[in-house]
Amino acid sequence: MKTTFKSILLALLGVFAFTCCEDVPAPYQIPGTEEKVPDKEILPAGTGTLEDPYNVAGVVAYINTLQADTESPQAVYIKGKVKANNTTDATISQYGNMTFTMIDEGNNTTIFTAFQVYGPGNKKFTSVSQIKAGDEVVVYGKVVNYKGNTPETVGKGTAYVYSIQGNSEGGGGGETVEGTPVTCAEAVELTKALADGATSTETYTITGYITEVIGTVSRNQQTFWMADTKDGGRVFEAYWADLPEGVTEFVKGSKVKITGQLMKYVNSSTGVMTPEIKNAKVEILEAGDGGEGGEGGETPQGTEVTCAQAVELTNALADGATSTETYTITGYITEVVGTVSRNQQTFWMADTKDGGKVFEAYWANLPEGVTKFTVGSKVKITGQLMKYVNSSTGAMTPEIKNANVEILEAGDGGEGGEGGEGGEQGGDTSEYGISLSYTAGTNFYDNGVATINGVADCKVLKIGTSKAAGDFTLSVPAGKHSFYAVTWKGTGTADVILKNGETVVETITVKENDGATQNSPYTFTVSEADKYEFEVATACTLTVTSDKRIIFFGIK
Repeated sequence: MKTTFKSILLALLGVFAFTCCEDVPAPYQIPGTEEKVPDKEILPAGTGTLEDPYNVAGVVAYINTLQADTESPQAVYIKGKVKANNTTDATISQYGNMTFTMIDEGNNTTIFTAFQVYGPGNKKFTSVSQIKAGDEVVVYGKVVNYKGNTPETVGKGTAYVYSIQGNSEGGGGGETVEGTPVTCAEAVELTKALADGATSTETYTITGYITEVIGTVSRNQQTFWMADTKDGGRVFEAYWADLPEGVTEFVKGSKVKITGQLMKYVNSSTGVMTPEIKNAKVEILEAGDGGEGGEGGETPQGTEVTCAQAVELTNALADGATSTETYTITGYITEVVGTVSRNQQTFWMADTKDGGKVFEAYWANLPEGVTKFTVGSKVKITGQLMKYVNSSTGAMTPEIKNANVEILEAGDGGEGGEGGEGGEQGGDTSEYGISLSYTAGTNFYDNGVATINGVADCKVLKIGTSKAAGDFTLSVPAGKHSFYAVTWKGTGTADVILKNGETVVETITVKENDGATQNSPYTFTVSEADKYEFEVATACTLTVTSDKRIIFFGIK
């Protein structure tokens, strides 16, 4: 009886206890009931350059095109968020490198490992705290798919952190990275020691004076020349340098400190070498007054000549040479070539509106507020004359490259249209040139060049990315036409489809080419097997599509 009563009492107490706790919230969630935030779908992006680094999805996609344990042929830039840094103090003390994982913000699944990397300036780390979870970093180096399942940088300090943007708790703070300090003269000697087209692995900081500002500001960047003294002339070039916060343009005479990797740029047709840092970080030490060159990016004035006089002066130069003197040429735009790229466009000009192709403004800078150049406009262009000679044909082009332009009278487009709307106007009739007008489509790029069968500086068009299809349109007159095309290295063949509206005109199977890899400039060896033909009965606009990356040239 006692046992029965005790059991009943305990049961009642248990019911009472559960009833009392019914409305009390648990201090934690029951495992398995947490709300899981799904990963965002992050598409591969970037080309691996400093100005357009791969995101994590992009570098992983690129690495997946490599064989297991095969290093990438070139070093690339990768930008992402630090997911975790498990480097120990002992590793820092002994080796000075770090290993941490990177992700794209919003996606924790696709992971890239920065393996045994050095710090900014390609120098050893001194503390684990220099890299924190949440920091945004840019890493530079060769990459590899280790054992076929771990995308990472090649180790032992061959890669390094280019920049660190700290999270809310601290970190790098995004300050300008300091490199090995050198003078302009020393930077030139270091650059000369590099292979043609090569970039230094080490980061340098050069202090000097701005001696000449080139062109206008575009995308918060501007180009200038510098020297160790104010009147030292053109010694070292800061090509499309980043404007510091609060600075609207660079000014001649300013004392500056620029930081980045040295690059030995060699013109493929003239052999002329330019020592430069591309996209340098800049610190203004002393503000200049513009000197004789005016206030920074304002258009300088040169010796005034006509188009005809400019041609004669150019003829007197050596092949591939550039004049030491600056000239200002006044004339009319007679033909606009190609589309606008990076706020620049090419055009031909003459002393009269119907004077034909007399002098070329090659990749001239668009003035502020002007979206494209127009046939019939009266313009004044300023820069140094250049005698460009095609290495294969021997044809000479008198030109100013990256001229500053002032619009004196706006044109109406004339017979040549307004230029740039439909891509090439008149175009290049050489074997690998593009003579048909084109219009940009999805995932379309027309800022690339290539050396094709030894012919340098051939313009190429690219459609598609590693994950997405691309397209563009061609304005095609009636008759037979041809083009060269290659697919990306390692992707096999691909079908290029030409459509007039919904009607398929031609489906062409294109073969891969070992030169179709990395970034422009490319080098291709092609044959007649890479040249394809099609025919249309009437003039039309064709849509050109493919589900893989394709490079086109020689479109006739």
